Amino acid sequence: MKKVVLILAIVVLLAAIALVMLRPGSKGGDPGDPGAVVQVIGGLLPSRAVTAGEVAGQSCWSEKSLTVPAGGVCVTQLPSEATRLTLCVSAGVPDVKVDGTSYGPQRIKTSQLSCAKPEPIRLYDEGSRLIVSCVGTVPCRLSLV
Repeated sequence: MKKVVLILAIVVLLAAIALVMLRPGSKGGDPGDPGAVVQVIGGLLPSRAVTAGEVAGQSCWSEKSLTVPAGGVCVTQLPSEATRLTLCVSAGVPDVKVDGTSYGPQRIKTSQLSCAKPEPIRLYDEGSRLIVSCVGTVPCRLSLV
């Protein structure tokens, strides 16, 4: 029984080391793509989505919609307990990033923000902020899914 516990402890330790070493932005690659190992480990952990109530009252938010004026920027503080955020773009051309206190900013790909098939954005860091810049002449509108 002691051997099983020891082996399990070693596996957990190795997984934790891999998670820290392969975190987004740790190797100068695409910080929005954390790598397969991190995605697999992240997929095994319990997930909790950001809710409309947690962003309500923050700048640019109305109900479940985020509206950024053309040429403007809106910053939203995300709850530390949340592990994912799913957004869908219904108007404009937004540049979306998630920035935390420990890891570099993740640039979110346009394909993840499709209303036809929105993909969750994984939140890896305590104190994460959603930063949405609206490029172009049309205001950007995103919805929390």
